[in-house]
Amino acid sequence: MDSYFRFLPTEEELVSHYLREKKQVDHIIPEIDICKHEPWDVPGLYAGLFTEPESPYQDMFFFSPRVYKYNNSARIERTTALGFWKITGRERVIKARGSTGRKKTLTFYEGRVRQSKKTNWVMYEYYLVEDEANPNPKLAQQRDFVLCRLKKKADDKKHTSISEAEPAYDE
Repeated sequence: MDSYFRFLPTEEELVSHYLREKKQVDHIIPEIDICKHEPWDVPGLYAGLFTEPESPYQDMFFFSPRVYKYNNSARIERTTALGFWKITGRERVIKARGSTGRKKTLTFYEGRVRQSKKTNWVMYEYYLVEDEANPNPKLAQQRDFVLCRLKKKADDKKHTSISEAEPAYDE
């Protein structure tokens, strides 16, 4: 039987350990510029780290640089060659061991804004929030990256009503 480990940290661990200590965990969590790749291509980028799972719905973790839409702008670029990432949920605050982070939920849409199709790809972006009372120069460098959790949600199953179901016995 093959031995393996499952990497599934809590949100608090992502913020307090992996995101805060990015330089020390680069060998565990790879760096991928998500805007240069379609979500379905990400598993193949790091075949040694992301093995083909038994289920195609396995979470994948990576750091991604923040690329700003314009110079001197706070707007983040989230488009790829074939689609875009859209923020779909409310931003959440995550507090863990003296660190404060935030989590954004994004969904991938194929096509361009006016003619797009929602996909089953979901990404959660985690990033640190600097304490304005105690600025940290090390944190300023880490703000240029987000920690991403990418996954493909299962397709919606068509539900069969009881009246349409086959009888469990012969009449």
